[in-house]
Amino acid sequence: MRNFRPLTASIILIGLLMSACDRSEQGATSPAAKKPRSYTHLYPRSCWFKTDDSWPATQCFMMEVPEDYAHPERRKIRFPVIHFRAKNPAPNKAPLLHLGAGGPGASMGLEPENASDWLWLNYAAMTVEDGRDLIVIDPRGTGMARPRLTCSEFIEDAQTAFQRNLSPEEEARVFAFSMERCYSRLSKGADMAQYNSSVIARDVDELRKRLKIDKLDLYGVSYSSRYALTYARDFPDSTRALVLNSAVFPNIVYTQQLAQDSLAAYERGLKHCIEDAKCNSRYPDLRRRLENLVQTLDEEPRTISIKHRYSNQPYPFVLTGQRLLRVLFQALYNENFYSELPKLIEGLENSSDEGLKPAQKAIGHFMEIVLDPYFGDAAGVSHFCYEEAPFVDFDEARESAEDTGILGGAVRSDLKLLQLQCRIWAIPAAPLLESQPIATPAPVMVLHGGLDPVLSAEDVDVARKALPNHQWLLFPQLAHDIISASSCAEKAAARFLDNPTSDQTEPTKTCRQQELADQIQDEQQGQNQDEQTEAPSSGVQAPESSP
Repeated sequence: MRNFRPLTASIILIGLLMSACDRSEQGATSPAAKKPRSYTHLYPRSCWFKTDDSWPATQCFMMEVPEDYAHPERRKIRFPVIHFRAKNPAPNKAPLLHLGAGGPGASMGLEPENASDWLWLNYAAMTVEDGRDLIVIDPRGTGMARPRLTCSEFIEDAQTAFQRNLSPEEEARVFAFSMERCYSRLSKGADMAQYNSSVIARDVDELRKRLKIDKLDLYGVSYSSRYALTYARDFPDSTRALVLNSAVFPNIVYTQQLAQDSLAAYERGLKHCIEDAKCNSRYPDLRRRLENLVQTLDEEPRTISIKHRYSNQPYPFVLTGQRLLRVLFQALYNENFYSELPKLIEGLENSSDEGLKPAQKAIGHFMEIVLDPYFGDAAGVSHFCYEEAPFVDFDEARESAEDTGILGGAVRSDLKLLQLQCRIWAIPAAPLLESQPIATPAPVMVLHGGLDPVLSAEDVDVARKALPNHQWLLFPQLAHDIISASSCAEKAAARFLDNPTSDQTEPTKTCRQQELADQIQDEQQGQNQDEQTEAPSSGVQAPESSP
């Protein structure tokens, strides 16, 4: 989850195109009665990306919906829909709807230059190879949706700003000006108040109707898990089951605890080495060294040449201490970075360019997110200002951030910018309902990583208990996006979707132990010898019973 860019086709679907004059279910009192006008349409179109014979049958659509459902006759918007057909469809298995990449604002990667077989292959075990269709969307405002609410002003300013030595205050002023110009431009052609979780849930139900699906199985990763929960709350009769991967819960005000959670994420990254005897001996006193490094880079920034996908030329990134913290937080989304963190610290401590590869890789990944032209960051700001900011006590959040020491410096700057963004956006606040737990009776599988930097396992352990009918699988050695990191997690989700009442604890634990054993064996054969050293017995923790 990111609230803003980090400073950080052989089978024809019958009846998809419905008439613009659908017949009212309640019927007319006479043959001459007028039919109600339809304001939503699902338009089939040729796929804009390449497929090959290894792909399942693939159909592409654009879904047209009102931007504002209160005024459906006004502006229309569109979002992409990709339908992957099961190779051997099972008649009793409903399609799984993937609600997008999260963020909010992140693109699913449906763009012509980004789309590849991972769009379905990552989820094949629980969909097209298990008799179940897979449907993927970019939510309104992101990726291939039209309009795409991207702050190109931010991209342009960031491209320049990160090549300069700016103080946190100067950098904040640059990006505040970016957001002002962005809002001024986009608000002329979009109602920024119409981009939030509850409206996206309405979009999804309109899509369900067009696809003529009785009940939906929903898959949400990161922030899109909030879309799944919101849909289950608003459309309970149309919800069959939910798979929540690295979930975001409406009743957790993330910004309120941003400082402490960020600090805890850094500490988990350091702890990964500190608690391993071999690593701690090789890289002693890591926390002190990181704190010293942040202070040193703030006093004497270092220019590091990197490469990223949006430029053919080397990019001279000026690394300050506060920028390092942002780079590290983004890198901690991936558990594979944890073994790289000590090397990154040591490489930056040296005055030469030797040993900078881990830092260059992390910075390059950071800049790819910052400069992503498909990231709907303006839509993400709308989400934040509607459904989170109204429930934040910013004075308390800033006071809490003061206790986080040198590692909390980036958060202190971010809190100011977040509040300023919402003043610029000036959209109405969500009702209190949007901050309440969602206790859907639908079966839910909650998958979470013990190293997740966004939401600690302890917090999600509390939040999940509002769900009366759920399974809970914790993967202690994984971070964010569990299904992309573990085939055992995907297999568990597949079994859950087939039979939501069947407990997946033991089969998943057994699978994960073998998965970890295989990884350790690979390491012992000489590949990445400094990688994971924990024993395979530290696999998936057992799901706990709901209260």
